[in-house]
Amino acid sequence: MLRTKSLVVGSTGLIGSSIITQLLEKEESVIALVRTDEASTNSLLDFHKVNFDDLKFPNDFFSDVKDLFICLGTTIKKAGSEDAFQKVDVTYCKEIAQEAQQGGVTNLSIVTSVGSDSNSKNFYLKSKGLIERQILELDFESISIYRPGLLIGPRGEFRLGEFIGQKISPFLIDPLLRGSLRKYRSINRDKLAKAMINLSGEEGVNYYYFDDFIKNLETDN
Repeated sequence: MLRTKSLVVGSTGLIGSSIITQLLEKEESVIALVRTDEASTNSLLDFHKVNFDDLKFPNDFFSDVKDLFICLGTTIKKAGSEDAFQKVDVTYCKEIAQEAQQGGVTNLSIVTSVGSDSNSKNFYLKSKGLIERQILELDFESISIYRPGLLIGPRGEFRLGEFIGQKISPFLIDPLLRGSLRKYRSINRDKLAKAMINLSGEEGVNYYYFDDFIKNLETDN
């Protein structure tokens, strides 16, 4: 069966929402996983409500899904604890990926973070490294892991630290990040989303950083 649709997890977030917008602009069909009832007037967009604590999908749900984009994430402040944070950023992401892989989806793309390392002493980076490690245990034809620095774009919730970072990083900090430090540069959410769409399906396991995002966009133009 020809698989043509994209499935976006974390569809209301900074990256997921941009991926959906750009896919629809390309007139491609999208399924967006959501926690609450949503509706769309666009015939190409289908919202599918799920309970992440009890995932259940129709038998043919993944039958025509080719590309899975996992952009799900939270903050410790919003989650309330480290365990709750990992439940979203690790457990939910892994379980969705498992369901998709069992359903025959071939391409998986996931956003983690520059510095991701399951052995890191930093809890956030350790968690991102942990989900990467678990994703690699699954059998996809293509696994694309995106490790961006600070994400630039409008968020639905106010985060003081990120607000300040978004204002100063592109002009004051990024120019100082050269050589091996370039991968820590900030990236606009729309540019990252576009690169993710373009690069999905590259065979094998691929890790992408700042220069990969920019190079892809330059090639695309």
